[in-house]
Amino acid sequence: MLSNRNCHLATLLLLFFTVNFSSFAFAKDVKLYQVSSGVLKFDKGWLTAMKDVGKILEFPVAMYIIDHPRGLVVYDTGMNVAVSDGKCDSYWGSGLCSAFLPIQRRDEVIDKWLEKFGYKVSDVKYVIYSHMHLDHAGNMEMFPDAIHVLQKAELKAAWWPEKFQRAAFVLKDFDGTRNFNFLEIEGDFDLFNDGKIKIIETIGHTQGHQSLMVKLKNTGTLFLAGDAIYTSDNEAGVIPGITWNTYESMKSIDRLKMLRDSHQGEIWYSHGIDQYNQHKHDAAYD
Repeated sequence: MLSNRNCHLATLLLLFFTVNFSSFAFAKDVKLYQVSSGVLKFDKGWLTAMKDVGKILEFPVAMYIIDHPRGLVVYDTGMNVAVSDGKCDSYWGSGLCSAFLPIQRRDEVIDKWLEKFGYKVSDVKYVIYSHMHLDHAGNMEMFPDAIHVLQKAELKAAWWPEKFQRAAFVLKDFDGTRNFNFLEIEGDFDLFNDGKIKIIETIGHTQGHQSLMVKLKNTGTLFLAGDAIYTSDNEAGVIPGITWNTYESMKSIDRLKMLRDSHQGEIWYSHGIDQYNQHKHDAAYD
């Protein structure tokens, strides 16, 4: 039989290992996967006003899966599964499909990417959207149990867009989400209050556009621009072709560049062909 002293020592050791193993679990590094919801084929002039107008290219549609110790996060859900495998006209309509032709296989939809890396749709705790355009929030309805994180202004713009913005918001993408759990924010927001995943307000492309700062142990600090910066041309000063407010867009580009420099990080574009092709997409950045 253990003496009182030995019982006390055993209790302290048990407490020590319990606390330390618990701390170890929460100290797990953040992992990030960059994937694409296929490509969009269209005139580059839509991205770079007055530059390369008439040049038809295929642009990646970047999405991100971020594994944080406190929950799985998705940043943007890409184009709706219904446009996969050449079925665009029946969902977007011929007008949109002729202007922005989506080329997406079924296995490039966000649920299939999650499966590829060992996750399920139901594992996703938070879905963060850069904005609610058709190539960024297309599969919102796949995540009924997640918390959906948007700027309050973006929700208003998507549900009741100004006339000149209507085409890029496809109401069918989110008309069944009115009772979803939305976290409506205004401005910057630290998702887990640990500096690892921070939402950065970058309005301009839309009224409520937001980018994402992600701190990784080995890769460093990444700024996932969304459509605040389409390509390296925009970062270099070329005005974005599609934008709600040009002045605010240029301010947001400058803000991301200053944050990048202060954190010695990198900016990852939403539709940058060359940059996307240089990244890995079959394994995590950590």
